[in-house]
Amino acid sequence: MFELSDFYGYCQKNQIDVIPYDGCPQPGATIRDRNEYAIFLDFTKIRSTHLLRGICYHELGHAATGALHKVDSPYELVERSEHRAIRWAAEQYLPENELRVAFQSGVTEPWQLAEYFDLPQRDIEKALYYWTVCRGIDFNK
Repeated sequence: MFELSDFYGYCQKNQIDVIPYDGCPQPGATIRDRNEYAIFLDFTKIRSTHLLRGICYHELGHAATGALHKVDSPYELVERSEHRAIRWAAEQYLPENELRVAFQSGVTEPWQLAEYFDLPQRDIEKALYYWTVCRGIDFNK
């Protein structure tokens, strides 16, 4: 299960700056300059700890995998970077065994899983897509 301490611990261990930045186009963004990484968080767009956890969960996937793209590049696909970040985060913090435990306890709907794991529903849905469609896992068995 993902905790904010996982995010800040990983950033500290890997010398990734976490920078509050009002006016960022998105609530969170990961940027690389040569070998240096920084994660920018726009707290004016983050209205709850629940949302902060989801943003940090996702941005950590970008930083850990290096799955970044240039904003104006016609050669790099945004979705490819997004998929790599989603995959890493799901494997690290929503692993198959933890999802199975949730399913076996009767927590099966995406909104229920979001409450159970204290992450936004969209992050749960992306992780479920990865595990069920990409990896072929059936949590109902």
